[in-house]
Amino acid sequence: MMAMPAPDSPAEFFRQDHADYQAMYQLGLEQRDCIAREDLDGLGSSFQRLRRLMDRIRLRQEGRPAAGNTPEELHQREELRRVIAELQELRRNNEVAAQGLLSRTREELRQFQQGRRSLRGYQTTGPSEARFIDRVR
Repeated sequence: MMAMPAPDSPAEFFRQDHADYQAMYQLGLEQRDCIAREDLDGLGSSFQRLRRLMDRIRLRQEGRPAAGNTPEELHQREELRRVIAELQELRRNNEVAAQGLLSRTREELRQFQQGRRSLRGYQTTGPSEARFIDRVR
Protein backbone atom coordinates (compact mmCIF):
# COMPACT_ATOMS: atom_id res chain seq x y z
CA MET A 1 0.00 0.00 0.00
CA MET A 2 1.33 3.47 -0.92
CA ALA A 3 1.70 5.94 1.94
CA MET A 4 -0.25 9.18 1.65
CA PRO A 5 1.92 12.32 1.81
CA ALA A 6 1.72 14.44 4.95
CA PRO A 7 -0.95 17.20 4.72
CA ASP A 8 1.65 19.98 4.60
CA SER A 9 4.31 18.17 2.61
CA PRO A 10 5.53 19.53 -0.74
CA ALA A 11 4.18 16.38 -2.41
CA GLU A 12 0.68 17.08 -1.04
CA PHE A 13 0.84 20.72 -2.18
CA PHE A 14 1.86 19.52 -5.63
CA ARG A 15 -0.96 16.94 -5.73
CA GLN A 16 -3.55 19.57 -4.78
CA ASP A 17 -2.14 22.14 -7.24
CA HIS A 18 -2.03 19.58 -10.03
CA ALA A 19 -5.64 18.55 -9.35
CA ASP A 20 -6.82 22.19 -9.32
CA TYR A 21 -4.96 23.10 -12.52
CA GLN A 22 -6.40 20.00 -14.22
CA ALA A 23 -9.87 21.10 -13.04
CA MET A 24 -9.16 24.55 -14.51
CA TYR A 25 -8.24 22.90 -17.81
CA GLN A 26 -11.52 20.96 -17.79
CA LEU A 27 -13.36 24.23 -17.13
CA GLY A 28 -11.51 25.74 -20.09
CA LEU A 29 -12.84 22.93 -22.28
CA GLU A 30 -16.32 23.58 -20.90
CA GLN A 31 -15.95 27.28 -21.67
CA ARG A 32 -14.89 26.45 -25.22
CA ASP A 33 -18.08 24.43 -25.65
CA CYS A 34 -20.20 27.20 -24.11
CA ILE A 35 -18.70 29.73 -26.54
CA ALA A 36 -19.38 27.40 -29.48
CA ARG A 37 -23.02 26.98 -28.34
CA GLU A 38 -23.29 30.70 -27.49
CA ASP A 39 -24.34 29.66 -23.97
CA LEU A 40 -23.58 32.82 -22.00
CA ASP A 41 -25.19 31.53 -18.78
CA GLY A 42 -23.01 28.43 -18.83
CA LEU A 43 -19.97 30.56 -19.61
CA GLY A 44 -20.68 32.83 -16.66
CA SER A 45 -21.13 29.85 -14.36
CA SER A 46 -17.85 28.31 -15.46
CA PHE A 47 -16.05 31.63 -14.83
CA GLN A 48 -17.36 31.65 -11.26
CA ARG A 49 -16.05 28.13 -10.68
CA LEU A 50 -12.74 29.11 -12.28
CA ARG A 51 -12.39 32.06 -9.89
CA ARG A 52 -13.01 29.77 -6.91
CA LEU A 53 -10.26 27.42 -8.10
CA MET A 54 -7.87 30.33 -8.58
CA ASP A 55 -8.64 31.60 -5.07
CA ARG A 56 -8.05 28.15 -3.63
CA ILE A 57 -4.65 27.90 -5.36
CA ARG A 58 -3.70 31.41 -4.22
CA LEU A 59 -4.60 30.62 -0.60
CA ARG A 60 -2.67 27.36 -0.71
CA GLN A 61 0.41 29.11 -2.08
CA GLU A 62 0.40 31.53 0.85
CA GLY A 63 0.85 28.61 3.27
CA ARG A 64 3.32 26.69 1.11
CA PRO A 65 6.70 25.85 2.60
CA ALA A 66 9.83 27.00 0.77
CA ALA A 67 10.44 25.02 -2.39
CA GLY A 68 13.24 22.50 -2.35
CA ASN A 69 15.48 21.36 -5.15
CA THR A 70 15.16 17.61 -4.83
CA PRO A 71 14.79 15.73 -8.12
CA GLU A 72 11.20 14.84 -7.19
CA GLU A 73 10.24 18.47 -6.52
CA LEU A 74 11.94 19.64 -9.70
CA HIS A 75 9.99 17.02 -11.65
CA GLN A 76 6.74 18.11 -9.97
CA ARG A 77 7.36 21.77 -10.80
CA GLU A 78 8.10 20.85 -14.41
CA GLU A 79 4.85 18.87 -14.56
CA LEU A 80 2.92 21.87 -13.19
CA ARG A 81 4.58 24.14 -15.78
CA ARG A 82 3.42 21.78 -18.54
CA VAL A 83 -0.18 21.75 -17.27
CA ILE A 84 -0.17 25.54 -16.86
CA ALA A 85 1.21 26.02 -20.39
CA GLU A 86 -1.58 23.84 -21.82
CA LEU A 87 -4.11 25.79 -19.77
CA GLN A 88 -2.76 29.12 -21.05
CA GLU A 89 -2.97 27.92 -24.65
CA LEU A 90 -6.57 26.81 -24.17
CA ARG A 91 -7.45 30.12 -22.54
CA ARG A 92 -5.86 32.07 -25.42
CA ASN A 93 -7.92 30.06 -27.92
CA ASN A 94 -11.07 30.61 -25.85
CA GLU A 95 -10.38 34.34 -25.72
CA VAL A 96 -10.10 34.49 -29.51
CA ALA A 97 -13.36 32.53 -29.85
CA ALA A 98 -15.07 34.81 -27.31
CA GLN A 99 -13.91 37.89 -29.24
CA GLY A 100 -15.43 36.36 -32.38
CA LEU A 101 -18.69 35.73 -30.53
CA LEU A 102 -18.69 39.31 -29.27
CA SER A 103 -18.12 40.64 -32.80
CA ARG A 104 -20.95 38.51 -34.20
CA THR A 105 -23.27 39.61 -31.39
CA ARG A 106 -22.45 43.27 -32.02
CA GLU A 107 -23.10 42.83 -35.74
CA GLU A 108 -26.45 41.14 -35.05
CA LEU A 109 -27.41 43.95 -32.69
CA ARG A 110 -26.42 46.56 -35.27
CA GLN A 111 -28.54 44.81 -37.92
CA PHE A 112 -31.46 44.52 -35.51
CA GLN A 113 -31.30 48.22 -34.69
CA GLN A 114 -31.04 49.11 -38.37
CA GLY A 115 -34.11 46.94 -39.05
CA ARG A 116 -36.06 48.71 -36.32
CA ARG A 117 -35.13 52.11 -37.78
CA SER A 118 -36.19 50.95 -41.23
CA LEU A 119 -39.45 49.59 -39.89
CA ARG A 120 -40.27 52.91 -38.23
CA GLY A 121 -39.61 54.65 -41.55
CA TYR A 122 -42.13 52.40 -43.34
CA GLN A 123 -44.89 52.67 -40.76
CA THR A 124 -48.02 54.26 -42.14
CA THR A 125 -49.41 57.28 -40.42
CA GLY A 126 -53.02 57.19 -39.30
CA PRO A 127 -55.69 59.69 -40.42
CA SER A 128 -55.07 61.88 -37.37
CA GLU A 129 -51.48 62.34 -38.45
CA ALA A 130 -52.10 63.04 -42.12
CA ARG A 131 -49.71 65.57 -43.54
CA PHE A 132 -49.87 67.39 -46.79
CA ILE A 133 -47.02 68.28 -49.07
CA ASP A 134 -46.75 71.74 -47.49
CA ARG A 135 -46.59 70.09 -44.01
CA VAL A 136 -49.82 71.78 -42.89
CA ARG A 137 -52.36 69.66 -41.06
